[in-house]
Order: sequence, then structure tokens, then C-alpha cells
Amino acid sequence: MKKYMVLLVIAGCFALNSYAQSDSGNTSLAIETLTMLPKRGMEDKFEAAVVAHNKKFHPEGPYFAGLRKIEYGPKAGYYVWVLGPVPYGSLDTRPTKESGHDADWNTTIDPLVESYGAAGFMNYNAELSCGLDIFKKAKHYETWGIDLKPKQFYRFKALCEKLKKVYESEGKTCFLVLENNLHGKDMPDVALVWSFDTYSDWQKDPGPKAAYEKRYGAGSWQQAMDEWMDMINDYNSEIRSNIN
Repeated sequence: MKKYMVLLVIAGCFALNSYAQSDSGNTSLAIETLTMLPKRGMEDKFEAAVVAHNKKFHPEGPYFAGLRKIEYGPKAGYYVWVLGPVPYGSLDTRPTKESGHDADWNTTIDPLVESYGAAGFMNYNAELSCGLDIFKKAKHYETWGIDLKPKQFYRFKALCEKLKKVYESEGKTCFLVLENNLHGKDMPDVALVWSFDTYSDWQKDPGPKAAYEKRYGAGSWQQAMDEWMDMINDYNSEIRSNIN
């Protein structure tokens, strides 16, 4: 599905981490993202500082955080710090200033940051997603930030339900669906995530057309593409790498 639609629309936003939660579990999980640009020549030190901070204050569990690097897209060279997906209640009990969290960030990470970018807040939809375990082990992933036409979420959801079944049966890549909790002119309504390990794999991936038509019948893939084109205004895509 990816490559076909990349050819039809324009290609460049969002991230996901992997909290220990099953795909059939809680559908109300929060994801926070913070975009940062490290100072020139300080990328390695910046990565090391964020990884150390995450291990100290955001290990596996309800406050889990990871670091992602944007390799390709309008924000290439930026990094995305990701908290979650975590239960929403974890946001109320996250590490505080008193725990030394803020001081650690301000002294070890902030001096290496050239500028801070957008901060995001999304909902991980476990009902429409599959492959968190695959995502956890993947080296790279592609994200799409999608601007839906008004009143089209029900069609988007129906298509994602079909795609989830296909990707789930294939078992080769994750298919993750996120919903935006904040809205603005330049912010996507929803986001999709696919994982891959090598750029050779990414280049060869034509999308699950064969598996889709095997399940839903001849011509169903083109119908899905027509449906897709009719329900969205546009989307931006990025390729990111997992740092930790």
C-alpha cells in the first residue's frame, strides 16, 4: 500500500515507541513526541546523553521513552524523543522535578540542543494496529501524518481494519495507527507507521496488494486505493531510525 500511494500523493511526521502492551489490550494509550535539532557536530554526544537520560528516568514500564532520528523528509537531521505508548494515568505520575529528572535534562541534554521543534500528543489505537513486537526489533520505520477530509474518519477506520488483517496475516511488518489529540492547521488528523530493517527491503516493498486481493477479491486493491484518494486531503511522510 505504501509505495503505490507514495506515487499518487506527495511524500515527508510522527513516531512511536513500544510499551509492553498487547495489540488486543487497552486502546487508550498516550504517546508524546518532542522534536529536537542537536548542535552541529554534537550528534553523537546528544544521542548518548538522551539514551543515558532515558535509561535513568524512562526505562521499560509506564514511563518508557525512546529516541528516534529523522533520516529522510522535511525534518531530516532532527531527532524525536518519544514517551510511550503509556496509560494516560502515567502522565500524571511521570518523573518530577524533585526526582532530578528536570535537572538531568537541563544539564546533560539541553546544552547540546540547537533548537526545539514541535511537540505532539497522540492516541495509540490498539484496535486498528498490529505488530508492536515487530516494531520493537525494527531498525527503521516510515511514518505518515495524514490530513483527512471532514467526516471521513469512519472510512479511514474501515480501511485500516482491512489492512490490519492483511498485515497481521503476513506477519512481516508492523501496522500502527495513531490519532491526534491536538488539532491545528499544520497538524495531521491521524498517522500510520510501518517498520523495515533495510532500505533494500523498503525499496522492494510494493505494499500488500497480493495478500489484500487474496483476502478481499480481485480488484479490491484498486478499490482501496480509490477509497484512499477520496478520503484524504494529503499526507506527509518521513523515514526514521530507532536509536534506543
